[in-house]
Amino acid sequence: MEFYWVNVGLTINEVLSGNFLWAPDHTVTQSGKEQHLEHWDNVAKVKAGDVVFCCHSQRISHIARAVKDSYSAPRPPSRSFSEWNAGGHRVDVQLTELKTPMLRDEVSGEFMSRFDERTSPPLFTSTGTLKQIYMAHMPQDAGAYLLEASQMIDRFEEALVSDGGNGKKVSKTTRDTIVKARVGQGKFRADLLKRWNNQCSLTGLANTDLLVASHIHAWSLSTNDERIDPDNGLLLAPHIDRLFDKGLISFDQDGGLLVGPKLSQRDQQVLALDRYAALRKVTHGNKTFLARHRARYKFD
Repeated sequence: MEFYWVNVGLTINEVLSGNFLWAPDHTVTQSGKEQHLEHWDNVAKVKAGDVVFCCHSQRISHIARAVKDSYSAPRPPSRSFSEWNAGGHRVDVQLTELKTPMLRDEVSGEFMSRFDERTSPPLFTSTGTLKQIYMAHMPQDAGAYLLEASQMIDRFEEALVSDGGNGKKVSKTTRDTIVKARVGQGKFRADLLKRWNNQCSLTGLANTDLLVASHIHAWSLSTNDERIDPDNGLLLAPHIDRLFDKGLISFDQDGGLLVGPKLSQRDQQVLALDRYAALRKVTHGNKTFLARHRARYKFD
């Protein structure tokens, strides 16, 4: 399952009424030469099951799922721009409307700092506005970030579990365990409670009603084995879990607390972070996943 972002612009009504996306194969320059553009070429790469975030009027309002592979198709009647080639590629989609659209400005900062340089072509200008492009291919972690931000990841749980199996069939029992692990429940939580003696890995908080079974390397980016691996988990107090999940803090190879630049000194004082120097213990397995967390949030 691949992820794309499409700026539908003035074609939004066509997308909503026709349930398809379309782009020309090429344009023609003033000198008469054919010119291929990456943001159009991406439409031809979409496969059945791929996910496309649809943006218009500076907000993501719909998520589209390709119902079959992209295919050659003539220019829709609504597209009359003469410089566009009459032939192109079309993707038939199933649309899901977001209950609460995501504003561009709500995601642009984090997207630019973490994903845009790995997006083809990049989506944002240096000032945070969207470039004048049609479709961009996004890395897996960018797609997972937008699914989480849109509160739609549960809709794609089955596909993510299937993808995480690396081609191996996933039994119903294992699938249930993996799904429960996403929300910090089931065997994953039980394993972490046992490993950390029912206490927060950092603060020592011992109220199990408050403790969160948190993945070090995000569930959405992990393989199925990693999703239920206790080495890929920490048992955290709610505020520590939130800081860790947002990449505002991380831990070094020895478990030492790392504080990112987005937390001011006052924030750190209010949160009493100076009271906690390091995780209470670190396994060899933890170190592998902690390295991924640091890399994802640019602590290295």
